[in-house]
Amino acid sequence: MKRQQAGPTVLEVMQALWGLAHAMEAGSKRMHRDLGITGPQRLLLRVIGESPGCAPGAAARRLSLDPGTVSRLAARLEQRRLLRRDVDRADRRRQRLTLTRRGEALASDHRGTVEGAAREALARATPDEVRLARRFIHRLTESLIVPGRGK
Repeated sequence: MKRQQAGPTVLEVMQALWGLAHAMEAGSKRMHRDLGITGPQRLLLRVIGESPGCAPGAAARRLSLDPGTVSRLAARLEQRRLLRRDVDRADRRRQRLTLTRRGEALASDHRGTVEGAAREALARATPDEVRLARRFIHRLTESLIVPGRGK
């Protein structure tokens, strides 16, 4: 006889996660329409704003993204004159990312962003809820990244 689970089922968790992914994508599209940048582009602007002159690889590690993804995001933001990619004077093979004034303006807090929605949800959550959610998200991420996990 199967034992009944005392918490949400895998299907219920997956439904919630897919709902979150859909809502984040819709929010990112809304940001693109309203602000001219997507959620991932804004996150990159925020990271560069907090670490001016950072290398693309450092930004990729901080965002848990592939360096190629960060390079493509940076290229789009550079085309829109929101950031500059300068050659590192100490090592000409490397680049340094800095925000333009327009990029700084978009990196500042804006309503109507995915980040703003996350901030609102955090304000309504208890510290224990946030801690447990982060732990679960990290475990799920690890299971998706590390081969053999998540079976």
